[in-house]
Amino acid sequence: MNMDRQQQLNWYYEQLFLAATEVHAALGRCLPASTYRECLAHELELMQRKVQRNVSVPILYREHKVETGVTVELIIDGLVAVSVLSVENMTPFNDQQMHTLLRVSGLPLGIVVNFSVPSIRGAMHRILNPNPRV
Repeated sequence: MNMDRQQQLNWYYEQLFLAATEVHAALGRCLPASTYRECLAHELELMQRKVQRNVSVPILYREHKVETGVTVELIIDGLVAVSVLSVENMTPFNDQQMHTLLRVSGLPLGIVVNFSVPSIRGAMHRILNPNPRV
């Protein structure tokens, strides 16, 4: 990955961190993930980001296109997949789901964010796609 792309992805992570911090400060902990997801999308739009919600990504299986593949909760500017959680503890499974979403979608960066924590710092996992197609 070239340095310009790496800097771009770092910038997106920082923007998402700022937006998530705003949402967390306003709403607190332990609401449904869907509430945080919608508020996070709105906050990102206020930051002039293009946000797509619930994007269906088909999967190609043995040259057969499976339309009901996976759904990416949020995609920012066509580059960053975001998964929003509201759970007591994140697990390796949450990160593995994002790895799979990145592989099938071709997006270069995925971020998993958990809002049911005292602080957003440390509650966001950045996952890079080693073979992005975007």
